Amino acid sequence: MMKIKKVFAATALGLAMVGFGTPAQSAILSDIIFIVDESGSMGTVQTNLRNNIGLFASTLTGTGQVDARYGLVGYGNSSVVPRMVTDLTSASLFATAAAGLGTSGGTEPAYTASAFALNALDGQTSLFSFRSNAVKNIIIFTDEPSNGDTTARGTVGGSAVTQSIVDGLLTTNNALYNAVLSGAGTITSIGPLATGHSGQVFNLSLFNTTNAAQITQFVTDFASAKLQETLTFCQLNPTLPQCQGNNNVPEPGVLALLGIGIAGLGVLRRRKMTQA
Repeated sequence: MMKIKKVFAATALGLAMVGFGTPAQSAILSDIIFIVDESGSMGTVQTNLRNNIGLFASTLTGTGQVDARYGLVGYGNSSVVPRMVTDLTSASLFATAAAGLGTSGGTEPAYTASAFALNALDGQTSLFSFRSNAVKNIIIFTDEPSNGDTTARGTVGGSAVTQSIVDGLLTTNNALYNAVLSGAGTITSIGPLATGHSGQVFNLSLFNTTNAAQITQFVTDFASAKLQETLTFCQLNPTLPQCQGNNNVPEPGVLALLGIGIAGLGVLRRRKMTQA
């Protein structure tokens, strides 16, 4: 009788824990595209981004709450047309690819580059490999208002890209947008895309420097803001596929207790068969 009671206890405990166990919380997947102005004034910014993407990544993902990949768009170089410098990849490979950014331009079609980052230009052949269940994050670095957004540099639905078109694309993609900018005209031109899509405008002047301590502080603060922004986005939009993760996977401990319960049922059944 005592053995049977123990078997029932093990079975009840295992099945109860399966019923009431807490699901494992998986990291939010985040695919981040950096859009970087390639005009002559952006050399220091490009170097600082390349040298500090590791710090950005460790601050953003070090808590285990976000699993991020990083892609890079260059725009405003001598050819003007936005280009993929690297597809979504690790922080270390991003840093290597970022050495390919240039500083030879003077026309900066930021709206066209933003549409390009979302794979939205008509006939676009260089496509970023966004994960289907990842939150899309766009981050632009520039010191100039969007200019030169002509049909020759890219169209959406046959039209030159405007702020309104980018706004619609961000909404359609449930994408977050952040802007690291300097200059009142630049903030007026691009800032509303950030503030209208769960993001912020950051001061480019704090990053366009050789002061190592200031750079470190900026990157840490920026990445921390991005982390909180991503978490808040999913708190406000819990039903979006991007915010679901694999949260239906039981904790390992729950699976172990299920095994105990099943084993207990097996022992009880064998005992009954023996007694019969």
